[in-house]
Amino acid sequence: MPTSVHAPRRALLAFLALVLSLFGVAALSVSTAQPAHALCATPPLMGDWHNIDPATRSVRQVTVGFHCGDQVLCDTDGNCSGGESYFTLRGYGACTPTACDWGSRRAQDMGDGWLRATYTYSWATKYLWVKTYGYYGSTYLRIYTWTDFTAADGRADYATDEWALK
Repeated sequence: MPTSVHAPRRALLAFLALVLSLFGVAALSVSTAQPAHALCATPPLMGDWHNIDPATRSVRQVTVGFHCGDQVLCDTDGNCSGGESYFTLRGYGACTPTACDWGSRRAQDMGDGWLRATYTYSWATKYLWVKTYGYYGSTYLRIYTWTDFTAADGRADYATDEWALK
């Protein structure tokens, strides 16, 4: 009698059918599921961006950070923290001999890919806006700043619009 190549497979299927008939199909769904975890991917916007104009009198560098809120931690009283993802912006002004560190600020999502951070000083408020653009195979960071001087300072408000690369 010729031996069938499919005989072991048929035997396994018959055994599974017997087990299922003895224990019922419901027994297969008793296993506990592993908790789902969302993992944040590194956004392409994140990193150190340097102004393409080495003689700029505005912003020399912007560091874009990212806080991943893929975990929520709760204490026994039900107080929870985390779960919120956001960007940070750290601007560096064109001071000499080294750049002025404006500090890190949490960025606001302004829509259409724009992020904005606000820096408040006694003499003015600076708004730092950033957005990426692709051009000829490279990704550029557009850096738009608006400086709003206080009335006591007396200087005229102004804007700058510059470009940076990683």
